[in-house]
Amino acid sequence: MSITLPTPQDTALLMQDTTTKTASFNTTALDLGSGFAPGGLGTPVAAVVNVTAVDTSSGNETYAFTLEESSDNVTFSAAGAAQAVTATGGFAVRGWLTSRYARLALVVAGTTPSVTYKAWLNPLP
Repeated sequence: MSITLPTPQDTALLMQDTTTKTASFNTTALDLGSGFAPGGLGTPVAAVVNVTAVDTSSGNETYAFTLEESSDNVTFSAAGAAQAVTATGGFAVRGWLTSRYARLALVVAGTTPSVTYKAWLNPLP
């Protein structure tokens, strides 16, 4: 059995400290700075999401995280595909950022949804 250890996370890139959510939610945007302008297709990143609790007791709960971006911190659009979560553990929500602001969107549904998580933004090599 192999074990994957996550890389150390940069506290300056914390997107969401540990929280429990029972409804859809958007994190506060992370400001990458006025000079952030990767050009072209953008820069590959991932939101590393550590899920420590997830309710699937009714069997109809769903959870999906999407990395979003904005140039004005008002209007956001998806920067990658949604990542469904069905169990506890670490998950990478991948995307390509071309804009200054980044946030993580959570969409939940079902009878008794509840998810506890913490998330960071990580640049990809």
